[in-house]
Amino acid sequence: MNYRRKANSVLGSVFILFLITAGLKHAYPTVPGIHFFFFVTEAALVGGLADWFAVTALFRKPLGWPYHTALIPRNREKMVEAIVAMVQNELLSENLLRQRIQGFRLSSWLINTAEKSGGASFLAEKLSSVLIEGCKNLKIPESAAALESVIRNKLMESGLAKDLLAQLCILIEKDELDPLLNEGIEKGIDFATTPQAKELLIQVLGQIQEKQIGNGGKLQRTILGLFQVTDGINLDEAAEDLQIELILHLRELQAPYHPARGQLKELILEKLQAWERDTGALNTLESWKNTLFTEANLQPFLGSILLQAQESLKEGKLPSGQGLLNVLEPMLEAWWSEIKKDTRFYAIIDQFVQELLAQALQREHAVIGQTVRETLQSLSNEELSYFVEDKAGNDLQWIRINGSLVGGIVGGILFLILNYGYSPLLKLIQLY
Repeated sequence: MNYRRKANSVLGSVFILFLITAGLKHAYPTVPGIHFFFFVTEAALVGGLADWFAVTALFRKPLGWPYHTALIPRNREKMVEAIVAMVQNELLSENLLRQRIQGFRLSSWLINTAEKSGGASFLAEKLSSVLIEGCKNLKIPESAAALESVIRNKLMESGLAKDLLAQLCILIEKDELDPLLNEGIEKGIDFATTPQAKELLIQVLGQIQEKQIGNGGKLQRTILGLFQVTDGINLDEAAEDLQIELILHLRELQAPYHPARGQLKELILEKLQAWERDTGALNTLESWKNTLFTEANLQPFLGSILLQAQESLKEGKLPSGQGLLNVLEPMLEAWWSEIKKDTRFYAIIDQFVQELLAQALQREHAVIGQTVRETLQSLSNEELSYFVEDKAGNDLQWIRINGSLVGGIVGGILFLILNYGYSPLLKLIQLY
């Protein structure tokens, strides 16, 4: 340490000056100036030695002197506890840290940092990277099982029947069920053109022929007319004609304003509203839902979806083929614009973080003192002495330097008082 060397240099210089002045005093005992410098260097040497002893006694035994020396190693436990109390209860007290936490504004820092980095584009890139990296480590069977458990538990916990019926009613009233109806009709047409449909119609016609169905609606009259044409014998031709008729009727139903479509939607809406008011129907639907989701094995279906998503995300795309970044960036751009204007969101984030930090502080504040204590107790006596000396050593060495300087000044003052004040006064008193 530089100041320690300086203090030793000052003390050594004072000692050398003392030896020189002592020699000059012995050689020239009658010269007053030499007596003055001898008195000053003697006092400076005594002051420097006294302070050297005092400072050294804090850390070790000077010249092996055992009494009331090496104070820091001797009182290490008291000193450690004092430092712990000072750090934990004063420098980093719970009240002080709580005040700092209350002034902590994380939201502004996050918003400004993200904005400087590119805003929504930066967030989209980061989120895209997280999703891509996350999907690489995704374990499909375990994830599918966990997802199935969550879905099943959520669906089993909540009553869905009434809400589902209400949503279906809304869809029908807003004509939002038409795409599903069109899809159903399209699939019906596709099936009606298959040989399986014809075989099914042959079976139905055979059953009708056996029961000798009476007059009825349009469909029944059509069937009876076909029987008359075919004399009730050639079911294959009748089924083929009926298949064509069925396909034509289904194609007519594809027209948006076909009367049958309206009647069908009214019938479905009426039935849904009746079920919505019927407690027994709701309970039956809930029971059916619970049975379905209890017995259903969703893992293969969920696993295939997760696998498809994983393969797409690895290439930076969605299963639909769209680029992940191209989808995320517009979404986050709109969200980011709203967030920057929403001061209420800032307050929510700050309050959440402050409460979280306050809870952690209340729970873990004692860790500060415990950490300080464990750190100091792990030091040996020599390491502890060096630690304190390294932090306060410069000021302590200045005490030694000041001891020599103040000792020399006081010695000079005392010499002047004794020789030019006290001695003449004493001689004057003796004359009288």
